[in-house]
Amino acid sequence: MDQNLFAAIEWLQLFGSTPLEIIATVSAILGVILIARQNILGWPLGILWAAVSAWLAITEWQLVSDGILYLSYIPIQLYCWMVWIKRGSAVEQGTFVPEWMSPKRQLLLIVAVALCILSWGQGVSLLADKISWIPQPSLLWLDSVTTVLSFFAQFLQARKRMENWVGWCIVNVLGIYIYWIKDAPIYSFQYAIFLGLGIYGWVQWHRSQRLQSYATGSC
Repeated sequence: MDQNLFAAIEWLQLFGSTPLEIIATVSAILGVILIARQNILGWPLGILWAAVSAWLAITEWQLVSDGILYLSYIPIQLYCWMVWIKRGSAVEQGTFVPEWMSPKRQLLLIVAVALCILSWGQGVSLLADKISWIPQPSLLWLDSVTTVLSFFAQFLQARKRMENWVGWCIVNVLGIYIYWIKDAPIYSFQYAIFLGLGIYGWVQWHRSQRLQSYATGSC
């Protein structure tokens, strides 16, 4: 009995060691699941996760880029929320369903991401040197990659582009590593969950896309 109780406590610790970590983890997991299922209620949960994560990233882990990223998520997720409200989040409507970009647009996307990563890393480094209250960034380039990819993935998700899940999977793999070496195993485990959810989201959106293709073809 005591061993079972201890095991349960250990598993609960994976959701966070503080109330803020627990709130962030639960809201993030539920939010991603809802977005994967194309449910519009995932966006307000994402806003809650972003606000809490920004506080933790800046005050606890000195991950400046991640902190800026989380703060920026708040207006971005509001934007995504508005887009889904305007265009409709229900698959049955058939007017707003997931799709892939053309190969040409995908190439342009890769180039744009690479240039933005270089610019972001240099910009954060310069700001840290010139502004005293900004701490020196840790893991500058890894942090820059996850930040920039997250920006692009978020906007792609708002437009229901399938490429967003590729970006999220890369971010999540790097996130597992970053937070592990920052001695934040709770967040490392969260990113492992997000990786699984990213794969789940891709499968769900791919299925939706395929069903829509069949429906269109049958017409």
